[in-house]
Amino acid sequence: MAYRINRRSLLTQTAAGAAAGLAAGRPALAQASPDIAPLIDAERAAVRAGMTEGGIGAAAICLIRNGEPAWLEGFGSAADGTGVTPDTLFSIQSTSKSFTATAVLLAVQEGLLDLDAPVTRYLPDFTVRSRFESAPQTRITLRLLLGNRAGFTHEAPVGNNYEPAAPSFAAHAASIAQTWLRFPVGERYRYSNLGYDLAGHILERASGMSYAEWLRRKLFVPLGMRASTADPAVYGKAANRAAGTHRGYAQVPLVTPLVASGGVWTTARDIAAYAAFMLARGAWRGKQVLAPELWAEMHGFGLGGDYGLGVMRDERRYGSHPVRLLHHRGGGFGFGCNLVYCPDGEVALAALFNRPALAGYQFGMPLLDKLLAARFGARVPRLPADALATIQPLPDAARALVGSYVGRSVRVEISESGGQLRLSRDGGKTHMPLRMTAPDELFTLNADGDAVRYRHYPAIGTFPAHFECSEGEASLDRNDGPADPAGPGKAAWTHYLGKYRIDQWGKPAMEVTVEQRRGHLYIDGIRLVVETEPGLFFTSDGEAVDFRSAVPTWRNLLLKRF
Repeated sequence: MAYRINRRSLLTQTAAGAAAGLAAGRPALAQASPDIAPLIDAERAAVRAGMTEGGIGAAAICLIRNGEPAWLEGFGSAADGTGVTPDTLFSIQSTSKSFTATAVLLAVQEGLLDLDAPVTRYLPDFTVRSRFESAPQTRITLRLLLGNRAGFTHEAPVGNNYEPAAPSFAAHAASIAQTWLRFPVGERYRYSNLGYDLAGHILERASGMSYAEWLRRKLFVPLGMRASTADPAVYGKAANRAAGTHRGYAQVPLVTPLVASGGVWTTARDIAAYAAFMLARGAWRGKQVLAPELWAEMHGFGLGGDYGLGVMRDERRYGSHPVRLLHHRGGGFGFGCNLVYCPDGEVALAALFNRPALAGYQFGMPLLDKLLAARFGARVPRLPADALATIQPLPDAARALVGSYVGRSVRVEISESGGQLRLSRDGGKTHMPLRMTAPDELFTLNADGDAVRYRHYPAIGTFPAHFECSEGEASLDRNDGPADPAGPGKAAWTHYLGKYRIDQWGKPAMEVTVEQRRGHLYIDGIRLVVETEPGLFFTSDGEAVDFRSAVPTWRNLLLKRF
């Protein structure tokens, strides 16, 4: 074989087959499959209510069942004022990462790329900064990039989620070399746009064509996804597209510089084809577009955790059956998307919407749950608390965990009383027991009664302790604790203290305070744990804070004093 694997609407419609039902221009049928029509009617009402609740003006839904389209429908108005249909274009933002992973695997299939070769094979001059090792780029691979385990931060200094203008993808990719790795290569899962954009840049170099053109030729054309594109020159001229909206902004930038990590535009009809392709494990209309072995690589989760290569997993139990849902969300630049597919249940769903509001990510999910329950039995906790044997932590071990922790968009507190640990979120509004099954293994329960497991890793030098979570996005880095020693409180640090703001798309979006507590510097409540040279700091969650220039930066975002 050419590749090698080293390691790891407005109308509801059905169709006689996936090929016929998904082909653009075919007439929609007036009714859904009789057995699910009442479920779709209920979900349609829920979508409309959610749009009102979330301030969403445009949305589109697709449902694939047993390989066939069971529901395609648009809601609201497109940018030109016409009604949204299954053929209205939406930006899917980070759901693009699924397409990028597939695109890279197609290049592996053709022998152009190797998942486990160092990226320097394809980009000999590429470097990236690290306080952990001198040449991290020689250990970074495409597998680690697609698995979000290369150590990258989320934003680049040129082209990010905050700049009002969109530089070229080449300029954005080149600026990745100016960033600092948060963690040693391969050590931790942390979600990052930059890994995907670097992978897209490598794909361009290896294929000799733009990322958008590779997607068009190798994926969109074979799957009949006629409207889909990652080319701004194409979607910018499209008449039938939704307009992104964001609270507080009259207008949202149309073009994102994050081409590979968030640059795909598609329709409900087209993403239904992609979902059917994923349900068929890389096959489409009887042809194996992506080899089954490579589909398995993408969905094998060989690096551990719940993030594979451009896909996440949600492990559930319906009746006596373990059921795996595969998914990827996207949100930003005025859009949101949720793509979910379940090969076990032969069902998939995608929701596209023009505001990244929480309500949008629930579109269709109750319907999906009902379909899976009808097939397998009622949903029950997959790993309930009574299935785990707990231990009583030693007093010193319990007290050592007490303190504040930071994660992706979350802050938590761990407290101890009478030998019992508790985890608090939302500024103390939410409390839950934190139980221990081994000195380094703990768990809490989520809203469904399932155990959410944490593995504790102790601090090493200036590298703080951390919890790796079975739900990767909930992993935590230790920030501080009541028994921590006081910091040096250097006089030179007083110049950094004060209030700063971060602008997004030309408007103030966030206010942060740099302050000193017990001799330590903090930014937005996150401790700066090490200063590697005067003015260059790293936070408890690995982010660089650089005061060495006139305009300091945090996470590569400009800090403007006020």
